[in-house]
Amino acid sequence: MKSVLSILWLTGLLFAPALMAEESHQAVETAQEAGHEHEHEHEEAIHLPLEVLEEFGIQLSRAASGKVMEVLHLTGEVTFAPDRLYHVVPQVAGIVRQVFKEVGDQADAGDTLAVLSSRELAEARAGLLIAKSRLDLANANLARERRLYRKGITSKREFLKTQQEQIAAAVELDAARHRLLALGMTAAEIEALLANHKEVDLSRYRLRVPASGQVIEKHAALGEFLRSDRSAFVLADLSRVWVLLTVYQKDLARIQPGQPVIIEAESGIPPAEGVIDYVSPVLEERTRTARARVVLDNPNRHWRPGMFVSAEVGASALEGRIVVPAEALTEWEGRTVVFVQEEDRLEPRPVQIGRRGLKQVEIVAGLQPGEMYVARGAFLLKAELGKGAMDTGHHH
Repeated sequence: MKSVLSILWLTGLLFAPALMAEESHQAVETAQEAGHEHEHEHEEAIHLPLEVLEEFGIQLSRAASGKVMEVLHLTGEVTFAPDRLYHVVPQVAGIVRQVFKEVGDQADAGDTLAVLSSRELAEARAGLLIAKSRLDLANANLARERRLYRKGITSKREFLKTQQEQIAAAVELDAARHRLLALGMTAAEIEALLANHKEVDLSRYRLRVPASGQVIEKHAALGEFLRSDRSAFVLADLSRVWVLLTVYQKDLARIQPGQPVIIEAESGIPPAEGVIDYVSPVLEERTRTARARVVLDNPNRHWRPGMFVSAEVGASALEGRIVVPAEALTEWEGRTVVFVQEEDRLEPRPVQIGRRGLKQVEIVAGLQPGEMYVARGAFLLKAELGKGAMDTGHHH
């Protein structure tokens, strides 16, 4: 028995250095792995001074509770704003002699769309000139009769008769003037006609633009006879459009004027924000739906009438333990993350999402109240983080 124990003791002495060396090697490897993990942790972080964050518009905020506005999804269509759609109808019938605008052209208020030759206008202008001539004659006769009456050469009856003729001539001229105003002539044009009628084409009619807009329809060709009861041109001011949303009966109680709306289209147009300003009180008989109207400013003409759109309507507000702006969320390595401030760096932290609102998102895990996070500009940090990963050759 003693010899066996001696052999085991000797064996332990022989192999102890090897075992100790192996344990030492494993300890070194463990320390190196821990160092690599620490390095990996800091690789997924961004060190930027506060002034740099402000320069790039990156905004930090403190995690806190808030309200998540429940979203109702609707569909609709972009239409013309009726008060910005102009049907240009000639005031007189005539034959088209010149055309200055085509479909797609922009026209300003007062621009000439086309020139017509109109017999009706020529007769009206001639009537003005005749009335003016009669009034001049009546004024001369009245002045003469007044002098004769004062000298006692003519009777009072003749004087009053001449005075009545002058009044009738003045009324006739005034009526001719108003007729031309109704046919589209301006007061300045009428005065110019009276002053220099010999050089004026009495039949020439200018079809003018009533308000600035883009020509979307044209029904006037050279030599064509245009009637005075049909549109020759249709113009639209597309700087503002309507979006008519379809609201089903089950959602009517949740849709009210004043609710915020985000409008989106599949054509890649940036989303637009608006407000519901009207909900129709009557349902359409065929579809049993109502219409909710959103007025959109359209300075870049991106929103085109006839375009189908989808809308997210903010319905009711619900309280959330931690609520952040939707733009604070981004994707990193297949996970939804929020950039959180850790000492002097910003790190992407995975979070769990609860309810989604119109512009806010509820965070149910991954972010604690009071922690500082990036509320705006997360996409810039993601781009910077991705660039750093490529520069170091780090792959996940």
